[in-house]
Amino acid sequence: MADSSAGSSDARPRVVVLHSRQPLTTDPAQAFPRDRFEVVVLTDADPATVLREDVEASVEVVRAGRGEWESVVRSVPGAEVVSNDEYCLVECARLRAATGLPARHPARLDGYRDKVLMKRRLEAAGVPVPRHLTFEPTVTSSRAVADRVVGTVGLPAVVKPRREANSRGVEVLPDAEAVVGWLARHDGETGWQVDEFVDGDLGHVNALVHHGDVRPVQAGRYLGPLLGFERGRVLGGWTLPADSPQAVAAHELNERVVHALGSDGDFVVHTEFATTPDGRLVVLETAARAPGAAVSELARVHAGVQLEVAHLRLQAGLPVPEPDHTGGRQAAWLWLPVMPGQRWGGVPEIARALGSEVEVHVSRVGRDGNSGTDVRLGAALLLTSTDPGAVAHDVDVLHRSPWFRTADSLGGASAVTR
Repeated sequence: MADSSAGSSDARPRVVVLHSRQPLTTDPAQAFPRDRFEVVVLTDADPATVLREDVEASVEVVRAGRGEWESVVRSVPGAEVVSNDEYCLVECARLRAATGLPARHPARLDGYRDKVLMKRRLEAAGVPVPRHLTFEPTVTSSRAVADRVVGTVGLPAVVKPRREANSRGVEVLPDAEAVVGWLARHDGETGWQVDEFVDGDLGHVNALVHHGDVRPVQAGRYLGPLLGFERGRVLGGWTLPADSPQAVAAHELNERVVHALGSDGDFVVHTEFATTPDGRLVVLETAARAPGAAVSELARVHAGVQLEVAHLRLQAGLPVPEPDHTGGRQAAWLWLPVMPGQRWGGVPEIARALGSEVEVHVSRVGRDGNSGTDVRLGAALLLTSTDPGAVAHDVDVLHRSPWFRTADSLGGASAVTR
């Protein structure tokens, strides 16, 4: 990865990819092949954070403060401006308008970014959302406010920033004293809200949006909440067959979400929901961009559409493949955190006898051991099969298997692809 000037005499079409806090999960060349496009990533962050740690690629990077972005973009006449970073979507829409590019983002983008506005607009459209409470104008630390939180959303309570992504700032407060403690720590802060903890299976649903047309791509289940990775929790999920009642219901829900929040533009929509024990689908989050983790890659296996690639190409006005479910391919993913003092222990023997094909990618930190205080992504697993039952079963087996052990008990090991 290299810092570089954005200027070039190359005749290839130019693309500027905006980045700030949410790393790219794929090589930009998947969306814009190097032999056909000139691509530069424009970031206000450390260039080393442009790509997620498990992505191996070489990209041209320009680092500049937000105040300089427009001048950088204008120095590349005719360049498309795109982003899959939650923290760049508003600026991406502004820069496109400022440089005369067609609008691709929803006109009311705040409904996809602000969790409070999202729930208000969905409620108005009759879409189920959790009970919720907004701390306005600021968080106030008092027993009365704590009692109001418990009385409004119940326990456990889930506190979230109104405008964040990737589970940043999310906490589950199990009891009233935890609520009191959280209020004390955040007293006087702005931009917070609290939700009901919805009991149920967690899922996601994704679609391509093209000027009001919502094309279903993939629905899936999560192994559990996307929290606790820093404590050693394995994250994961799997796809649902496209014709299953669960997937059909999820896609119907997603279409209602899009029409409530705005279906103008060209983008990927990603919605997360809970299915309650009585069968209700309750929307928890939605975004006008491709999802993180490995969900985009599952869509490639399942429907022939890599969601991050599709989102970037849609913003640039380029064609994307139509979702194709005729192959019946199902997929699953697992992220395995390596805790400080641990290193890769090798593929468990049970993984060699499962019904799914299992592809394992071990990152450097997993092989070398995590010697720091931060938990890192040690290995990523991709499972594929035509048997949806086998995929779900194999996810359950593999997430319980030992993948990392203390460094002093292991010799060298390498990644295995089966």
